[in-house]
Amino acid sequence: MAGISSLGIGSGLDLGSLVESLVAAERIPTENRLNRLESETSSDLSGVGIMKSALSSFQSSLSAFDDADNFNTRSTSNSDSDALGASVSNDADVGNYSIDISSVAVSQSLATGAYSSSTDTIGTGTIQIRFGAITGPGFSSFAVNADKTTASITVDSSNNTLAGLKDYINDGDYGVSASIVNDGTGYRLTLTSDDTGAENAMEISITDSGDGNHLDSGGLSALAYNASATNLTETQTAADASLSVNGLAITSASNTLNEVIEGVTLTVKQTTASSITLGISESTSALNSSIRSVISSYNEMMVELNLLSSAGSDTTSAGLLVGDASIRNFVSGIRSLMTSQIGGLSGSITALADMGITTERDGSLSINESIFTTALADNPTGALALFAPVGQIDDSLIEFNSADDSDEAGSYAINITTIATRGSLSGATGVNNITIDNDNDGLTFTIDGVSTGALSLTQGVYGSAAELAAEIQSQINSASAIQADNLSVTVSYDSTNDRFEFTSNAYGLSSSVEITAIDTNSPADLGISIASGTDGVDVAGSIGGVTATGEGQTLSISSGFSVKVLGGVTGGRGSIEFSRGFAESVDDFLDGFLNSTTGSLTIRESGLNDTLEDISDDRTALLVRLESVQQRLVAQFSALDILVAQFQNTGNFLAQQLDNLPGSGQLNND
Repeated sequence: MAGISSLGIGSGLDLGSLVESLVAAERIPTENRLNRLESETSSDLSGVGIMKSALSSFQSSLSAFDDADNFNTRSTSNSDSDALGASVSNDADVGNYSIDISSVAVSQSLATGAYSSSTDTIGTGTIQIRFGAITGPGFSSFAVNADKTTASITVDSSNNTLAGLKDYINDGDYGVSASIVNDGTGYRLTLTSDDTGAENAMEISITDSGDGNHLDSGGLSALAYNASATNLTETQTAADASLSVNGLAITSASNTLNEVIEGVTLTVKQTTASSITLGISESTSALNSSIRSVISSYNEMMVELNLLSSAGSDTTSAGLLVGDASIRNFVSGIRSLMTSQIGGLSGSITALADMGITTERDGSLSINESIFTTALADNPTGALALFAPVGQIDDSLIEFNSADDSDEAGSYAINITTIATRGSLSGATGVNNITIDNDNDGLTFTIDGVSTGALSLTQGVYGSAAELAAEIQSQINSASAIQADNLSVTVSYDSTNDRFEFTSNAYGLSSSVEITAIDTNSPADLGISIASGTDGVDVAGSIGGVTATGEGQTLSISSGFSVKVLGGVTGGRGSIEFSRGFAESVDDFLDGFLNSTTGSLTIRESGLNDTLEDISDDRTALLVRLESVQQRLVAQFSALDILVAQFQNTGNFLAQQLDNLPGSGQLNND
């Protein structure tokens, strides 16, 4: 407020101090009330912030239990990790395995002749790469790998240099890696199959648009590598990994083996001179650590809440939220959740107390180490189900898939009325010719509603109908439209009925196989005619007594609870024991306090901040009002000051006049 130091100059009275005292009398009661309210509000806001932080830290410790797959209940011991890598899943069989590695799988590598520069041109045309097994000596014959797609690479003026073709291949998805090597005699383009194994060697056929000769060593045909022309040099021969597990001989195209030991992924790194011992045992270390982390975080939270709600003593101050209803409600609710039994669980572990975790008088949780260690070792799956959402079923061909928030814990009976099937088509009996030429190489299929477009089988004499089946499968799965929709088929030769079998790899009603176009001699030679096969069917049945919807192999009810039925028989298939785990319910309870929009503490915090803003506004309003009061008082006392000054001047004048009257001095003397 503006100063009032000039007030009272006229009258000589201390009117400024008087105005200041009157303004202070107006200010102090309101200011004291605002100060007291601000202090209380700030204290509450600080307490709510500390409480939110404590609850949030505890909530974070529960996040590990969002997904039961976060925990591995198996561990490995490996006597030679340099030669063999091993990772395990929770369904791996416990035991010891003796493993010997005699060879490592390698990829085939091919190299061109020497060029004077990496910018040398190499012709134009089309490079077709098929993957399969090469038989010798040299390149006597080739059997296509049905599981691999055929690569087609167009070479034109934009990429027909050694370096240009290298970059073009590496930028695409052709199943081949290219590089340029200068071996001292010149620059060579090398091609290496992306996949290891004897059945992933390369057959390279060239359509040379330059000189029209697809087999000579000039132009693009210098890259030919097939039974008719081996213009490339094989610098590394494709080979399988070879090993034995407990004396059982195993070969693998890949150095990564997923199915040799159930639930174990083996990675072959190098050969061994002596046996490797691989041990698989129960492991609860991750689960043990996460459970202890939850208990520790819970106790830390309770310490903070106890401090906040403490009444204090002669030597300690009261907590910031002493007597606060939020803390009382929270502590009551969280204790109830932490000590209750978990729905959907049966057996030895259904509550924290079954693991030796109990509540102390101060609200903290303690762990009886003996009970805890035994419970975890004897029933790790039960311990996990106590904390995380888990669905358990004894049927190995039924997998728990998902559950929605509305699905309650409990036992869900599974009854299957229909097993899902795949769309299929059988060719006619009588595969009379396995030589492919211009009159039987053309085919068009529709797989799961998607057309392959016109296909052309590789012409030549096939060693067997099974080899030709592999070629047909490779061509179908190599079609761009089929790859774009992630579709595929399996083509096999049925030797009993002497016919080709075509089966979609998808399950359900959308799974289908059709032949929509054929070549002239395809019916007579291959037993293949325009035809529609038998469509697949979706799985059907019920979950928990509720009729479920099937889509492919997935069976689900409206709530979102679903299972995957991989096969087996129809009828009752047992029950899925589903538990949500207490971590989820505790997390939901915490969210009721912490949610960024609807949480009670969030709402309260917002209200307290609003109160502080209101206090600030009230202070501003008080200053404005006091300024007005001061101005009014100053105006009033200024008028008084002037009036008093006038009276004083008049008095002084009259006194002078009286002093100047004749005889006034004599009268005074008398």
